[in-house]
Amino acid sequence: MSPEPSVDQLIEAAHARATSDDPLDLLDAVLALTRDVSARADAVVDQIVRQARSAGYSWTVIGERLGVSRQAARQRYADRLARTPPTVGLIRGRDLEAALASALAAAEADHLAEAGTEHLLLGLLTDGVAAATLEQLGVSRDKVRDAGHRLFDYPAHPDHEGRPVFSAEAQAALAGAEQLATERTLTCAPVAVTTPQLLAVIATNPGSRARRVLNDLGVDVADIKRLLHCYVNVPRTPFGRRSRRGRVGKKQPDHCSFCGHARSDERRLVAGPDVWICAECVTLCGEILARPVDSSRDHSPGITGSGSQAWNPRS
Repeated sequence: MSPEPSVDQLIEAAHARATSDDPLDLLDAVLALTRDVSARADAVVDQIVRQARSAGYSWTVIGERLGVSRQAARQRYADRLARTPPTVGLIRGRDLEAALASALAAAEADHLAEAGTEHLLLGLLTDGVAAATLEQLGVSRDKVRDAGHRLFDYPAHPDHEGRPVFSAEAQAALAGAEQLATERTLTCAPVAVTTPQLLAVIATNPGSRARRVLNDLGVDVADIKRLLHCYVNVPRTPFGRRSRRGRVGKKQPDHCSFCGHARSDERRLVAGPDVWICAECVTLCGEILARPVDSSRDHSPGITGSGSQAWNPRS
């Protein structure tokens, strides 16, 4: 097992992800780094809790090891385990496989040993929903490549030959995309990871190299969230869409009426007349409403009552 990274190594990694030497930019990078580590740690805990339950341990025993009550352990993990049963497989869509191959090819063309998230951004322009989203916002492969060479200190005379590997940041982004896809899949169907999840992860990470490229190109991340919302925030059911009504006489758990996520300790809901909304959707609404009004654009709502983002090809 590799040794745990030291504080100095973590700070060095944060400096590599920061957009500048400004302390606030460094703070953003540190927070992004800790979120990546926390997400992977949470995924590990979920897997081990599943193993403990499969071995026959009660929620009382598991709660004691976690330092929480039986009820708290059950509330925190039971729904997660039910949504991602052990029989569920995780597959990568063809669009994502093509994007990853293209990202490695781009790093190889630069004679680099590692492909970073800026190369993932290049790869995402190959095919699929992410490519259509980026192109709609005026992002092209040439622009991303030029920004990458301008922003990052690539070797002037690179001597690496052979196939590169993904950097630690790129691997964390892929893990985040897989986690996002897993959380949004509520059925026993295989979990499909595609380009929208990966774009959502690298674009919303303020310290990622891909985010620095997008900032350099003047791309508003709120636009990316808006265009991807219906692809990464609407959970699937066996019928391909979220049912609006439950069975008569059976109490349904509280869900956000916009994104469909259930109430949890991490996701609090605000109630209205027969409607609920979570903090994440409130934030998205604020970002959309904060945008200046453009008379040349379609003024249809940004979020529809059915829980999906209105797709406006002229946005």
